[in-house]
Amino acid sequence: MKLCIWTLALLGLAAPPLGGAYGQTPIPNRTPLSVIPVSPGKAVSRVETTRVDFQPGQIMPMHKHTVPVVCFVSKGDFLVKIGDAAEQRISQGATTYEPAQVVVRYFKNASLTKPAQLLCASLAGADDKVLNVMLDPDR
Repeated sequence: MKLCIWTLALLGLAAPPLGGAYGQTPIPNRTPLSVIPVSPGKAVSRVETTRVDFQPGQIMPMHKHTVPVVCFVSKGDFLVKIGDAAEQRISQGATTYEPAQVVVRYFKNASLTKPAQLLCASLAGADDKVLNVMLDPDR
């Protein structure tokens, strides 16, 4: 059975570099960032992606998600408090996990002078309609 080099790459197997007559370069390096267990597990029928742009010092106030959400910090650093966990500083290139129904106290752009950005993926099932719920800060 013949496997194309893309299939080999997806399977994590060595593949010969692309090259030859077409002058293509080898396949880009893939660097694992995190393995995030989704607990409790759920059936996912779609992934909704969102880019969230923060102005300097801007805060995403208290909220929760009805589905698990994974975010990738694509620009800047954030101060983050999720659930009862201690505040964390999350830097560019890192990922965060917001479990379903857990209160996200805040996501704050750690810089007062530069913008920051998140790329988020909500893991939704067929019956999931409302994915984000903003909460009253007096709660």
